[in-house]
Amino acid sequence: MMNFDLSIDRESPFQPGKPVSPYFFKGRHASIQKILRYYNNACNCDVQHFFLTGKKGIGKTSLAEFVKQYLEDNKNALGIYVSNKGQHSLENLVTSIFEAFLNNVEKGFFERNFEGLFGSIESVEFMGTKIRFKPDEETSRDLVASFHYILNELINDEFDDYDCIFLVIDDINGLSQQEEFVNWYKRFADTIEVDGSFELPLYILFAGYPEKFDNLVLQDLSFGRIFHHEEISSLENTDVREFFINAFDSVGMKCEDDALELLVLFSQGSPLMMQHIGDAVFWKSDGEIITKETATIGVLNAANELGSKQIRPDLNRIGSKHYINILLKLGKHQIYSFQKSELEEYLSDDEKGVLSNFLAKMIKIGILNSIGVKNSGEYEFSNILYFTYFMIKANEGEVLT
Repeated sequence: MMNFDLSIDRESPFQPGKPVSPYFFKGRHASIQKILRYYNNACNCDVQHFFLTGKKGIGKTSLAEFVKQYLEDNKNALGIYVSNKGQHSLENLVTSIFEAFLNNVEKGFFERNFEGLFGSIESVEFMGTKIRFKPDEETSRDLVASFHYILNELINDEFDDYDCIFLVIDDINGLSQQEEFVNWYKRFADTIEVDGSFELPLYILFAGYPEKFDNLVLQDLSFGRIFHHEEISSLENTDVREFFINAFDSVGMKCEDDALELLVLFSQGSPLMMQHIGDAVFWKSDGEIITKETATIGVLNAANELGSKQIRPDLNRIGSKHYINILLKLGKHQIYSFQKSELEEYLSDDEKGVLSNFLAKMIKIGILNSIGVKNSGEYEFSNILYFTYFMIKANEGEVLT
């Protein structure tokens, strides 16, 4: 019988695809302070609205989760998290919000006050310790129309032991084109602002892509004035370095200096890449010391997994070998943003001949964005994940040198 180690007793400190554990959370101090500065206002029933933006994989969910956990641990706050991922319906969003609240009420609420707020409907399923709220279409529409009244009564009757409710609504991107959502939220914010009968110790934080927030504001400029706003970008190298040191140290491992610098370089300040790379390196290492060779294999494995899991549909749409070569040259020379004329210096004659078509195709796919003023010829990668992927793949043969 073959003898081999299945490593079933090991547990990686990294969790690709999940928010960063608060224990390993690094950076974002200024952003955290900005969010927290409005907390006391919310406790005094001056409802606060915050919109957190950032590109894919930059750590919006982790930051929101960190603040939620901090308030729960250090203040008399209840944190509630709602994911709107994949949802494009206002009714579904409102249902998800109420479902999240219902999962935090005392069980006696369903005999005591449920029908008074939500009507006599068979719309609650108890699945172990989890409650699923499934109103019918008519009730869903009523919940949207009466959202502020029901929420006010629910919070004051069932959550009055807390100083504040910190409500995170993540992945709002699917509603960014809907004027209905803009009008509904403006009506909600305006009503609780001017109607003295509302006493809501509530802080609402939305998270989404920058362009999605811009889309919402473009539909009604007054929508943007409701929110405090923060856009987060890549982490500093010092924070990335400290993250890897602490994460590996938590499982008794250490990185050699050149290995650590390799991890920092190819993470490019992206929390998602940090998780993918760290996890791949962890599972390639068979000892307590992580060498540059191990780090290299881990980085390449992380890039391949990223390509297969996160961005493969877009990669499959590229088509042209010339287009792939141009993207690899951007990665090779670590060019995240560029002018068209500058990029031409690195291209062959054949690649120059397809450059305009390349740029149009990459914008259509969503790999690149046109930036600057109209027709300025300035472009950049739409998010750090694409850039990091092509940077790793372009240096695949030379990363050990």
